[in-house]
Amino acid sequence: MQAVVLLAGKGTRMAMDYEGPKHLLPVAGKPVVEHALDRLPCEVRELVFIVGGPHEKAIRQHFSDGTYGGRRIVFLVQEEPLGIAHAFRVAAPAITGRWLGIVGDDIFGPRSLQNLVQQQGLALVGSRVADPQHFGVLVTDEDGHLVRSVEKPKTFISNLVWNGAMVMDRDFFDAEIAPSARGEYETPDVWMKLIAVGRKIKVIEADFWLPINDKQQLEEAEKLLGSLESDNLEK
Repeated sequence: MQAVVLLAGKGTRMAMDYEGPKHLLPVAGKPVVEHALDRLPCEVRELVFIVGGPHEKAIRQHFSDGTYGGRRIVFLVQEEPLGIAHAFRVAAPAITGRWLGIVGDDIFGPRSLQNLVQQQGLALVGSRVADPQHFGVLVTDEDGHLVRSVEKPKTFISNLVWNGAMVMDRDFFDAEIAPSARGEYETPDVWMKLIAVGRKIKVIEADFWLPINDKQQLEEAEKLLGSLESDNLEK
């Protein structure tokens, strides 16, 4: 299996307090993205990094030897910032089958990712949050399959949101969607298109998730992961 890791973008909110790509900011002694990469399941044999924007050079330099954790890295460029679904679709030329997709600036629980790749079909990881209006919201049926998904809804639909990890296949690249009102290609629109043609998408609730989008979240991650690391050293 291949893992597509999104490492493009400007990181506008984080740029108010830090220079450089937020993916490389240190948390508990190593860059944010390395926490994500170190939690990837063993089924992942190759990494496809989607880069682009003002921090592309820094990302490429950080991974200049072309491998990480024994996995080969393929770099592909998102030429324009047209949304997360568009960024994942940049990976299409390099993908051969089912693939794991993650955003590179969040930290996931290893059990969630392992459960995700072990699903037979398409699947997402979701988390319960207090502010779902800032995320892609998920609604499931009684069997845990996705029935509705809306990007950043203005009215409450559910407190279960996508946390940036999914397993898809090549149908993801072929689903035709229009850009949203903000001019981006939204991942929930792709899922709804797939559901409309009969695909089922399982939603797995996360055991652990740390989004890293601003200074406060970075500091919270440092506090939590630094504490966990200290506890492990003492055992």
